[in-house]
Amino acid sequence: MGAIAGTRLLTDTAKSCVNRAGATLATDRLVGYGTPDGTEDAVDNLYTTNTAKIAGALQDALADDEHGTVWGPGSIVQLESDGTATMGYGDDVVAVRGAGTSDGGRVKTIPGSSGTYYLVGKCRSKSTVAATAGAKVLVELCHPTRVYVP
Repeated sequence: MGAIAGTRLLTDTAKSCVNRAGATLATDRLVGYGTPDGTEDAVDNLYTTNTAKIAGALQDALADDEHGTVWGPGSIVQLESDGTATMGYGDDVVAVRGAGTSDGGRVKTIPGSSGTYYLVGKCRSKSTVAATAGAKVLVELCHPTRVYVP
């Protein structure tokens, strides 16, 4: 993986993982914990797993059964927006479970509609991120935290 401007990947919060999704996991996405496999954490798409089980962020695509790295809290990573709203510097960002594997693991700002969401960090993109599915956004990751919107 080449360096992406604005990212900061902290090795002390990185975890070794293996893809057990049965398909390639897309780059710039959040992933969740799957069934453990030996000494490495198994990861899966957030469409398949629950957003309550967020493992961290992938910065490289990960083929089925391939080993890789999941980046955790404190790292500034590049992720994909789900396109539901614009994002500005400092906005809180939550994980998207998605309606399928194509959008699971993307991020969005906290919506106004009631529900439970998982805060994963703050937007660190220097300019406003367009409300376009797949738009790249820099996110400073935090420990996933449940947020309830009444």
